[in-house]
Amino acid sequence: MAKQRGRRSKKQENIARTRIEQLFNLALDYSNKGNDKESKTVIELALLISKRYNQRLTKKQRLKICRNCNVFFNSKNSRNRLSPKGWKVITCLECGKLTRFVNPD
Repeated sequence: MAKQRGRRSKKQENIARTRIEQLFNLALDYSNKGNDKESKTVIELALLISKRYNQRLTKKQRLKICRNCNVFFNSKNSRNRLSPKGWKVITCLECGKLTRFVNPD
């Protein structure tokens, strides 16, 4: 059987997007129950799927995870602030990394 070359089919990309969304919902459930370790492993799985199928995370999904340690943010492990310059600053309390986003008006 010949190896497939080129782009993935639209069907595979849609399956990858839905699985990433399901994994983010599962991470939210784990985070609400207090299972931070399980939510981190689920987020890492979602990131692996997004890399494998070359699917970008949505803006909402990117705001929910730490880029440094892959922790799913909740009120216990993150701090959200608005800077005077209009940036949304999210501080990860696990690793101390600051993430700045332009605050959508």
